[in-house]
Amino acid sequence: MKNLFIPFLSLFNTPKSVQGVLALSVILFLLRLVYVSFGPVDLSPDEAHYWEWSRYLDWSYYSKPPITAWLNYVSTSIFGHTHLGVRFFSCMAISILGFLAFLMARQVAGKQAGWIAFVLIHLTPLFAAGGLMMTPDIPSLTFWALALYVLMQIDFTAEKLPLKLFVFLGVVVGLAGLSKYTAAIFYPLLGVYLLMNKERRVWLLKPHVYIAGLVSLVMQLPVFYWNFTHDFVGFQHVLGQNAATSRYFGWKSLSNFLEGQAGVLTPITFILLLCAWVSIGFMLYKGKHKKDLNSALEVLWLFSFPLFMAFLLKSTTAKVQPNWPVMSIFPGFVILAIWVAMKGKVVKGIFAFGMFLSLLITIIAHDTFIVRDVLKFVGSDIEIPFKKDPLKPALGWRGLGQAVSALAESQVGDDYYVLTTRYQTASSMSFYMKGHPRVLYVNLGHRRQNQYDYWPWPDDIDKKPVIYVRENGTIELQVLKAFKGCAELGQVVSRRETIVMRRAHVYACFGYEGIERIKADSY
Repeated sequence: MKNLFIPFLSLFNTPKSVQGVLALSVILFLLRLVYVSFGPVDLSPDEAHYWEWSRYLDWSYYSKPPITAWLNYVSTSIFGHTHLGVRFFSCMAISILGFLAFLMARQVAGKQAGWIAFVLIHLTPLFAAGGLMMTPDIPSLTFWALALYVLMQIDFTAEKLPLKLFVFLGVVVGLAGLSKYTAAIFYPLLGVYLLMNKERRVWLLKPHVYIAGLVSLVMQLPVFYWNFTHDFVGFQHVLGQNAATSRYFGWKSLSNFLEGQAGVLTPITFILLLCAWVSIGFMLYKGKHKKDLNSALEVLWLFSFPLFMAFLLKSTTAKVQPNWPVMSIFPGFVILAIWVAMKGKVVKGIFAFGMFLSLLITIIAHDTFIVRDVLKFVGSDIEIPFKKDPLKPALGWRGLGQAVSALAESQVGDDYYVLTTRYQTASSMSFYMKGHPRVLYVNLGHRRQNQYDYWPWPDDIDKKPVIYVRENGTIELQVLKAFKGCAELGQVVSRRETIVMRRAHVYACFGYEGIERIKADSY
């Protein structure tokens, strides 16, 4: 227990390996700040949407709790409404996660396992590239990992444990819950962990764990309050996303999930992870590991493999995005590092090759045009269509926003509102258009709800020109009827080299007369 905060508060008294990992983590953090400031990858539409939330601070939001918006508000207040401002905390989080992974693996299996875990976090595409995007997964996973680290330090065989430790645990889990609803699974898994061992079971009859849970629950009051005042739409959204549907059923949906995991983890790492989970699971079942480290290893295994299997089973009845199981992958990677450190040269060699493959994919994931440049350099005629580019969702928005701004300013000046029928377009235009104009979104009845449905429109919309941006197709009849007149300003495109990444039709509309803002039944 006394060593719980040593890595954070007494770093100069820790072993050189810990100091080395900390120093390297800081260096990688700084390098990532440089990359996000000058790199070619734009904000994804979801990132831009969460940034948009930070401009309208609230207790919670339509689809997620408020921490992401609050952090965005802090970082953009310091660094401005820039890529650095939005992604500052995501860059920091990856370094924190790598440091925590090192500490966890080192605690169970020594320094070598710690370094392997550190490398896994910083080279695997899911964390090294995907982790740069400031989404709710980032703060949620960081607080989740910290909660697991704290849990690994608790000796439930002791007769007494300080209540303040469980208060701290409750705060950390509460922060994870303020980031993403899925953090609520922590306490059911903790209950299973305590039930697994008769020496730990007695703590279910003591107040400590319940105090932690109460602290976490109290911290969710802002989310409950917001949902109470908004027809519990946040909870309906979560239930809607997890509802079974005939569109995703059976082997095809399951295979899509597995392919997604192989993609974000790389195939070799994913296969090794499955092997590590099974091997360590049998080891724990047979009690062959060191008894004093069983509890820490059980925490890692219980909070990773069963949780991953839950997502796998869910993928047979509903769509599961590749990033959703990340809360199980992080402790799973610590398990993998421990397992690889225990194995011989063959497994270590396969792992090293897997990390080399991860490094290549991660480099490409930072700029997919590298592949196109290499193909040109070797004289290949192979062309990679933009629609198959894995980074497509986060490319082209910057150029499109600048082009729309230039066209609008040349025709109507710089005082206008922007209107779209896609929240992705709305958020991206708000971030990338000059001056970050106020954007309006209207649901024409065929899209599920989003945060824009819950924000009122300004009262003076009829007194200003409205720039309507439509990515696919021309202006809809419902939009046209909402104004006294609309004129097409032209079509704009966003290119990199010779490749068209985005295009949109742009209209200037005047004399707003009203439009029905439909709230769809789907969440």
